[in-house]
Amino acid sequence: MAIIGASGWVGMALVDQVLAACPDLPPDRLRLFGSSVRDLKLGGRQVRTEPLDALASLGNGDWLVLHAAIVGDDRVEGGDPPEVRRRNDALLDQVLALAETGRTRRLVAFSSGAAARPEAGSPTRRAYAALKRDHENVVAEWARRTGRAVLIPRIFNLGGPFINHAEAYALGDFILALSRHGRIAIGAADPVFRSFVHVSEMARVILDMAVDEAQSAEPFDIGGGEIIELGALALAVGQALERADATIERPEPSDGAGDWYVGDGRRYQSALFQRGEHPTPLTRIVADTVAYLKAAGALTGA
Repeated sequence: MAIIGASGWVGMALVDQVLAACPDLPPDRLRLFGSSVRDLKLGGRQVRTEPLDALASLGNGDWLVLHAAIVGDDRVEGGDPPEVRRRNDALLDQVLALAETGRTRRLVAFSSGAAARPEAGSPTRRAYAALKRDHENVVAEWARRTGRAVLIPRIFNLGGPFINHAEAYALGDFILALSRHGRIAIGAADPVFRSFVHVSEMARVILDMAVDEAQSAEPFDIGGGEIIELGALALAVGQALERADATIERPEPSDGAGDWYVGDGRRYQSALFQRGEHPTPLTRIVADTVAYLKAAGALTGA
């Protein structure tokens, strides 16, 4: 198995679940790629990422290749959209080249729910949506050209351990704001609906789907079992931090239809059911996110 973006949120969850299922997997059968060499401590083991470059190859045997990396605008000077696009296109080219160096049983290319909403949000958000939509098409065309199988999961809203850039996500931002400042500010007057999936649950399901030959190449949504509005999410964060009386600042409600970013979770939920599992409750998702950020020292200053 090869995981690209192994030190990111999704990547670390994948590595953690692989090591939990196969603790004795030899290093040459678990290749972890990132932007640089880095040591990770997961599942009681220390593993190392290696840089993904033109010389990287998979080696003998069958492989699953999981692409969970992204070059964010925070890693590009000035966040220049054309440069962000160029670097992510180059990254995908490297991933596809890597997958062609061995017997790749399936390439899993993580996408985003934004790909289905190319006209929504700010110019930066629209550029990201276009990038993800175009990459889905490139991966599908690669599969047709090479005859290799692909899986294209669209991520919507995650929670749980290994979260990074927590301020960029509503759940992480709410936890940090309440723990550090004693209040949560929600800027939206319109309702904002989300559906969360525990990242470890997602990793287990996707790994199962990756070896299921019946799975198609059609993109699908990673959708949770319950829909929640941001105001209720803020209350859940308050309970997890034992701050039930927390201040939640928000404009007066408007009569807008609101923003629904929840995905169609039917295919994902069916795969979860086939594992004998049920959707992780939101309270557990929030609690595990809090626990990870606390252990990482991110809640200091509360």
